[in-house]
Amino acid sequence: MAMTVEDAVALFHRERDAIWLEAPDEIKVLERGESPRGIGSRGQYLTPIMFAEGTARSLADETLWVIALLCDRPGIDVPTIHQVIEEMVGRKAGFFELFGLEHAAERVRLFVEVAKTVDDPSELKALTEAVIGYVNRLHVWIDAAFPWGVCSGYMRAGYGRRGPDGLERPQR
Repeated sequence: MAMTVEDAVALFHRERDAIWLEAPDEIKVLERGESPRGIGSRGQYLTPIMFAEGTARSLADETLWVIALLCDRPGIDVPTIHQVIEEMVGRKAGFFELFGLEHAAERVRLFVEVAKTVDDPSELKALTEAVIGYVNRLHVWIDAAFPWGVCSGYMRAGYGRRGPDGLERPQR
């Protein structure tokens, strides 16, 4: 039997709450470079973290957000939204799987499957907002795993100097 919208919303809320204070194990594995798939060019594992971060950010902040906004449009064609969800969101699940985020991939695929059964835009919006909460929290943990200090090697000339007000100033 297919999962109801109400059950899926409750599941996504539980999933979000379960990772509220502690990173999911699959992100900890990614952070340590212990991907079971061994992804990463030439033995490094920075790029998988970069791509996972970009996937989570674009999924929550762009793709799902736009789907939620579309649900508020009068006369929106829900079957078209179903196609967008299947194509765009479904692809993100594949990326999560590639990076070793199997559980996240399963949850995103669940969203796609349940969303395709929803005909009411307000129910689809509620479902989408629930998965946004989960994916946003997932993104927080991937972002925290990202080695931002590496980026310090790519600073623009003159940056890193602070004025009396504490704000960075380019060196002239």
